[in-house]
Order: sequence, then structure tokens, then C-alpha cells
Amino acid sequence: MPAKVVEVHKGVYEIFLPLPMRPTIINVYLVDCHGAWTLVDTGMNSPESVATLEDAFGQVGIKVEDLTAIIGTHHHIDHFGASGELRRRSHATTHLHALEAERANRMVSFGSMAGHADRPESRAFFTSHGFPIDQFAPTGMRPAWMGTSMYSPVTTPDRFIGDGDQIRIGDREFEVIWTPGHSPGHNVIYLRREKVMIVGDHLLPKITPHVGIYPDSTGMNPLGDFINSQLKVQKYDVELVLPAHGGTYQDHRHRANQIIEHHKYREEEMLDLTRKKPQTAFEVAQQIFGSEERPMFHVMAATFETLAHLEYAYLEGRARKMDRDHRVLYQGL
Repeated sequence: MPAKVVEVHKGVYEIFLPLPMRPTIINVYLVDCHGAWTLVDTGMNSPESVATLEDAFGQVGIKVEDLTAIIGTHHHIDHFGASGELRRRSHATTHLHALEAERANRMVSFGSMAGHADRPESRAFFTSHGFPIDQFAPTGMRPAWMGTSMYSPVTTPDRFIGDGDQIRIGDREFEVIWTPGHSPGHNVIYLRREKVMIVGDHLLPKITPHVGIYPDSTGMNPLGDFINSQLKVQKYDVELVLPAHGGTYQDHRHRANQIIEHHKYREEEMLDLTRKKPQTAFEVAQQIFGSEERPMFHVMAATFETLAHLEYAYLEGRARKMDRDHRVLYQGL
């Protein structure tokens, strides 16, 4: 199937790559740096996605081997899954935040195990938040692609990037803006001269990305980070927003405020359920997201997204947290 390529700004090409899950498409961005080429995000390492990317490059007039640089917004499979294969073929310089490289390494190692939910410390975390882990096989707790060649990331990038870094490639300047939340080392990429922001999963136009607390993020406040990152990006002068999923758009401040309001509303829904009786994150999630039969990976994601909201409310003084019979309970104030 021929690739769809759109020049969304002079020398900036949006490429639509297929995904075998929802969302079914990821948008990656190829930037002509005039004598050099940069790809922001890579898609996953499936034959269909790589073939589509090759076709897209051909439409622009280059080959994968012509790539100069790869910048990852974050480590997830749809964003960085093909980076290893693309670097092998092109010798492109890869750029990723250190926290994302750490998680890419972890995901690769989990792929060779029964599953991260099967570790004793993880089982204790799951049960403490009410998740009935003993009812489910560990393999159901992880996505089907884990442990396959579809996730072939660069785990040791050529350059670690951080907040405020300027990446000069050809005649373009790519400014790194650290936006933790959806993942700890998520970055958006800002082309200041062009007033273009490539936002990964941070500022999606129609949906909100998953923000959750997991065994390896205990003690963190990802939803608080995510809200602060939404406030942070509003300080930048942007005329065109390039998201990983959904159409391009102009008003990033309006969308950031919508996302903040969505999470405020969702938190209030959750706290309202707990005001009469303290509950675990799993109990609240079953009421908010529905208790009908769903893939266990989805039930797990719903539980730990709920936990991120409850923990944020606790840290901000809008809920209390208590331990009872080795379970963590939350109650709205």
C-alpha cells in the first residue's frame, strides 16, 4: 500500500505509518535540513510499517540510508520501536532522553521474561492497590508485541537529550522541551524559527495519552508532572502543532487547557466515589472505566491511570491515603 505523505510546513513531511492496535496510525515527521535529513519518531519495527516508511522516503526522494539523525520523543513501541533497524541501515545519530533509554532497556529485558507483573515486588504492588493479580496469567498483563522483533529500539543512543538542548542538524535547530508525564523522559521538539512544535503524545488533538503509576514509578507523581508539562508548553510561540496521533492543528494553548480540565473532571469523578468509603485504585477504576470483561492489559492500564489521579489528589491535599490490611485506600476530602 503506498504511503501517505503530506508536506505540512516547508521541508517538514508528515508520514502516516500503520499500527496493529489502537490508535491504528502514528504520524512521524521527516525534516529536510538541507544537506541532512532528520526523522522525529520511527513507528514500530513491523514489516508493514518499515515498508510504508521506505515508500514515503521514496516519494520525498531519499532512502532510509540517507537519514542523518533520529530523534525520539519517547521510548514507546510506536515512537521508537524501529530505531534500531533504521540506525543499522543509515548510521543516523540517535537522540533520546536518558530516562527513556533506561525504559527501552527495561522493556527489552521484560520481553525475555514471563512478565514484569510476575516479579515478587510487582505482585506486592499490584495487590496493595486492589488488583486481583492471582486471577490472571502474567502473559495477559503485557502487550502482545513484547518480546518480539516489532520492538527493536536503540537502547544506547548516540546522544542523550534534555530540557533546553539545541540540536543543530544541517541548517535546522531542534529545541528539546522536556515534558514528563506520559513517560518520564518524554520530550516535545520545537522548531523556534518555524514556530512548529512536534509534540509526540503530549498534546494529542482528540484523545489524552495514558498517564499511570506502575511498580517502577513508585514515589513519582506522573499526573502532576503531566499537568505541569501542559502549562510549560503554553509559554512557547507556536503556529503549527504536529501530533503523533490525529490531525495537525494551530492552537496548542487551547488544547493544553482542555487536557488539564479533562483531568480535573476525571479526578473529581474518582474522589466523589471515595468520599463515603475509602477505596483502592482498582475498585475506583472498575466504576469509572467499567467492569465488563476486557483484555487484562487494559484493566491494568485503567487501574494505574486511576492510581495516578488518586495519588496526585493526595499529594495536592484533596484526598487522604491510608493502609488497611496491606491495601492502599484513598478517600476524597
